[in-house]
Amino acid sequence: MDAPAHKAAQACVSCRTKKRKCDKLLPECSLCVRTCRTCHYTGTPRLPPTADEFAALQERFAELEDRLHTSSEHTDSVSGPGSVSGAGSFATETSAITWLSKGSTGFPSALFLDLDCYKWSNMQLPRPAVNIPMEVLEILAQQNTVLETLPLYFGTIHRWMPIVSKKRLELGISLQNSGPDLAMLFLSMKLNISPPPAEDIGAKSLYSTAKSFLATLEAGGVVSLAYLQAMILVAVYEYSHSIYPAAWMTVGACTRLAELLGLSSGTDSMKIMGRITTWTEVEERRRAWWAIYVLDRVISVGSRRRIFFPEPANDHILPVDDEAWDSGNVTNIVQHSCTVPLSTHVSSFARLCQSAMFISRVVAYRSRAQAALVLDISAVTSLTEEICSFGSILTDETTSSTLEGYLRLLPAQCLAWSALFMLLDSYCCPEKLSDEPGYTLSGDAKGPAELATQVRATLVVRNISDQAHEHAKKLMDIISTTLSMDILGSASPFSLDALYCSMVTFQWIYREGGEDLARTQLADMEACMGKLGERWRLASEYLVLNELWDKDISKYNFKVVESIQPEVDGISSYIPVVHEHIDSKSRKSTLYVNVNTEPLRDILPEVIENVKTIEQDHLDHINQAETTAGGVG
Repeated sequence: MDAPAHKAAQACVSCRTKKRKCDKLLPECSLCVRTCRTCHYTGTPRLPPTADEFAALQERFAELEDRLHTSSEHTDSVSGPGSVSGAGSFATETSAITWLSKGSTGFPSALFLDLDCYKWSNMQLPRPAVNIPMEVLEILAQQNTVLETLPLYFGTIHRWMPIVSKKRLELGISLQNSGPDLAMLFLSMKLNISPPPAEDIGAKSLYSTAKSFLATLEAGGVVSLAYLQAMILVAVYEYSHSIYPAAWMTVGACTRLAELLGLSSGTDSMKIMGRITTWTEVEERRRAWWAIYVLDRVISVGSRRRIFFPEPANDHILPVDDEAWDSGNVTNIVQHSCTVPLSTHVSSFARLCQSAMFISRVVAYRSRAQAALVLDISAVTSLTEEICSFGSILTDETTSSTLEGYLRLLPAQCLAWSALFMLLDSYCCPEKLSDEPGYTLSGDAKGPAELATQVRATLVVRNISDQAHEHAKKLMDIISTTLSMDILGSASPFSLDALYCSMVTFQWIYREGGEDLARTQLADMEACMGKLGERWRLASEYLVLNELWDKDISKYNFKVVESIQPEVDGISSYIPVVHEHIDSKSRKSTLYVNVNTEPLRDILPEVIENVKTIEQDHLDHINQAETTAGGVG
């Protein structure tokens, strides 16, 4: 029987999600009307949000402002001398855009086609006519969504990526004239505190909603600091969960938008963003710039691709003390330029920026070395010593820090190690490698200076791998003794590259010499990465890559034969050095080793001892090998 005309065929989305009884009334069910929720039925066309819906969201933000402002009624440390303090005094927000007229959507092309004309005619950016999508309204307009998101975000993600002013949110300043860009910022915060995505990111996932909303804002001509911050957080999410090439592309978009907003040093003085009234806002813009700088370096480490975001000027200021900025305490602010001696005490976020600067120097060195085709021994030695000294400073600071301070400093420590791994990787191999990626042999013999560099590089790489192993064990102890799983969110994914490089190093040492200690250390690292993979999918991806390096002879059964005969399960009579075969019933993999083939005779006893049944997760690889072998026959 068909449903009555005045009722929907199914319960509304909100009631189904919350598992509430729905009376299915049209156009809105009674429960959604009573709880002021957005009511939507599957199968009905989704219309753009109405003015009332947008006003409802504004009221939610106003409620947030009132609640946050209650705890900060007498706080006025953000304002400088002579300025009026308090959220209510900001009748006009120092917004990211000077609005021209409500509802106008035309973005002035003169800003890109003729900047002089843009200045001379005193053009202004219009307010983009962008509606907040229904999906976003349903997420953010739910009761307590924003209020529950903010504490978790500032207690985890913000500790190692402090780019959103907590004080400006508490004062309600960021909520003045709130629009779709602020809704996008809240959505990106919620995205980053969410569990890892499934392997197949569906069209209805929170990530897909956020990406779609970002594209909508871009198409609508939205240009603001809040929009940039949201884009940065989406890039952080994509990197943390190994979503490629999206992560690479989003970081590139951040570099463009920062340039447009005038955040980069040396850009034209014609700023799109409005006049700054507080130091806290100045620092917030600066931190957005540094966040992009760090992301651009971090995302280029493994791929060894060139970096795009510009280097800071010598007088560019590092991020100040994180706690002082969070509290808006201007009396405890001490600024340092990016050329300050490394021994100078700076904030944990500033340490992360300094580590990223070493990544830049290593990339520049590798580029020069590849162009010159000559090993600059003095340059690589000097840079190695400088990074090692910086690493020692960070080690002392992490040792004397609290648990929270340790977790804040760990990504800086690990990123410095990533710089060393990148710098010394090709020098550790006894063979002389070419400058091309992929460990390509050059064919030339090493000279005395190169041999000395090899010894030093190997010692340094082993040393930092041992240190990374100690940090991995400490992380496991912290996770096991902390009841809350939020601690995993406080462990920055920027640490994972160095942990992975350490895993590969232990893998290499074990494969070369069979060192038991290296095998034990590798197992500890794998356990740590597996635990971190519960929060950051990137860690799980690194484990998959490590398994590829681990595909060695210990994974197979071995059988010695004089030759491969046709009667062996129908294998053709060609005689290879080693042939792999899978039994059709037992699914066991056997490597048939031709005993008459040199130089396998010398290592045959060791090979035979490594008899082991192949694991299930390697069957796909074996099936492909079997198909290939059949084709050869």
